[in-house]
Amino acid sequence: MATNIKLIIAIALLLTISTSAFANKVYVCSPYKSGPFVIDEKSRLGLIYTYTDFLNRQAQGQYSFEVLIIPRSRLLIELASNTPCIVPFVSYKWFDPDKQLYYWSQPLLNDANVILSSANKKIESIAKEQVVGLRTSQVIGFVDEQVEALAANNSLTVFNSLSLEQSMMMLAYERIDFVVSGKIPLLYLIHKLQLQDKVYISKNETISFDRSVLVQKSNPQLSAFIEAQISQLKSSPHWEEALEQFGIDG
Repeated sequence: MATNIKLIIAIALLLTISTSAFANKVYVCSPYKSGPFVIDEKSRLGLIYTYTDFLNRQAQGQYSFEVLIIPRSRLLIELASNTPCIVPFVSYKWFDPDKQLYYWSQPLLNDANVILSSANKKIESIAKEQVVGLRTSQVIGFVDEQVEALAANNSLTVFNSLSLEQSMMMLAYERIDFVVSGKIPLLYLIHKLQLQDKVYISKNETISFDRSVLVQKSNPQLSAFIEAQISQLKSSPHWEEALEQFGIDG
């Protein structure tokens, strides 16, 4: 009898162990270290955490998703080594122009590169005749091809910065004339820095793109799971609240 009781207790203890311990671990990789994707790592604030928490709720132990913030150079190494990972909020235009290397989900968000300029000196185009002699700033490691081409023929001056926020503060203090970047991170920073009355977002886009989820082709089951969750994510109150909190128009 005592042996049976011990056996029952042992089985009960095993059943109480979280299923996540046996789940397939998948890293949710982010090459971004800034908002709205990563705002505060310690408090897990940012869209990357909102999305990861959503996936863990939906997975119900099938997968265990964990955020991993790494530079793009290391990210490419991890992808090549088949480390189980997904990369949300990125575009195939930056990683896989022919869509041959990875699986690409339907969009999480629609975005576009736009021109941010002073409210007193609005800029709608970065055509050479419009920006010749002007100053701009680009984040190290994140460059715009059109800006690079203009800089190459000495049409404008480019200052490097450590973050988009630093570039925007340079604009706010009129040390540069414009910034080209994704509209979503710009909206977040305008909201954060309260620059609504000081800056102007162009109506014209320099390039449009979708922010999707990159998944390795070697894991079709994971690709299917990720794809199936996107429509539910978009209708999730938590997702809508996060977008509103960070000043983003979903």
